[in-house]
Amino acid sequence: MRALAALVLGVALFCSGSAWAHDPFEITTDAHVHARELDVHTTMSLLTAERACLTLPGPPRRAELADFEAFRSQLEACARSYYRITSGGEALALHGFGMELTVEGDVDTRLAYERPHKTPLVFEARGLQKLAPRAGVVITVTGERTFLGQKLLRPDDSAFELPITDQAEAPGTAPLPSFARFLELGVEHILTGADHLLFLFGLLVVCRRMKTVAIVVTCFTVAHSVTLALATLNVLTLPSRVVEPLIAATIVLVGFENLYRGEEPAGPWPTRWCAAFGFGLIHGLGFASALQALGLGAQGTSLTGPLVAFNLGVELGQLSIAALLLAALWSLRKTGKLPRLPMFASLAVSAIGLVWFVQRIRA
Repeated sequence: MRALAALVLGVALFCSGSAWAHDPFEITTDAHVHARELDVHTTMSLLTAERACLTLPGPPRRAELADFEAFRSQLEACARSYYRITSGGEALALHGFGMELTVEGDVDTRLAYERPHKTPLVFEARGLQKLAPRAGVVITVTGERTFLGQKLLRPDDSAFELPITDQAEAPGTAPLPSFARFLELGVEHILTGADHLLFLFGLLVVCRRMKTVAIVVTCFTVAHSVTLALATLNVLTLPSRVVEPLIAATIVLVGFENLYRGEEPAGPWPTRWCAAFGFGLIHGLGFASALQALGLGAQGTSLTGPLVAFNLGVELGQLSIAALLLAALWSLRKTGKLPRLPMFASLAVSAIGLVWFVQRIRA
């Protein structure tokens, strides 16, 4: 039995290295096509900026705030060439640049290029090549009240190509993504969110009654819907470097609770309902990042439709995964061959969550 537990822990630690929903070196870029220019706003952690732009002697270390001024000129040179942006195959000229260190310790760069008029508009993130294979850039491109596209760039897929028309220039001529598109974005976000799915797995793996499952999922849904709305409306905001470690911590704690309390008791289980609600508030802040990347709340459009559609998409994806998960777990229980499966699964949940927590704190 001890050997099996050690094996589960080892597999968890091995798998956790690639199962990221929010990468430790994640970079966000918002590009906006104005009537006269293209503005590109990129944010990354100081540690990421150091790894992407500098080659320092000695072993890898955590970047300090003092490093920013010491290497500002190198960081600025790197930021200017991080993207190669072309319009109709011709490189756009850079005519404006600014870089600063935010209060959260992130490197914030703003670049202004000549306005693209020829299609296609191509963003090539050449700076990604110096980062780890799992590094990513979430890039969102908008026009005047117009959503043009969004993509997650990777070192092996570092280019984003999209068509440019006069609609990117004329205010109000094209709408934001449709209700169906926001619904699709919600489904995509939960299905590709390994940390959210692992937390849901930890909540449900010890449940034995459908009533408990329904209450737990409802509590989680209500909680993350509240903070999703508040964060998107900028009523409640926390930087991702705070939210992401907190999400990992919820995974660790839910696994520990499973190990401490065991499988679902015969009577009511209010502590699990409270955990689903309380931790769901934190996960809602993570969901909100996908909507904030689209610039909602800053374009003068209604938020009700996009919020409802995105949240509905999250729930559809969540319920689909929960249904498949519970069907598999309850089928295994009926065989009687894996009586300790929930406990070993909970051990793996906590182990992976702990690795993610350490990685996100250090990022």
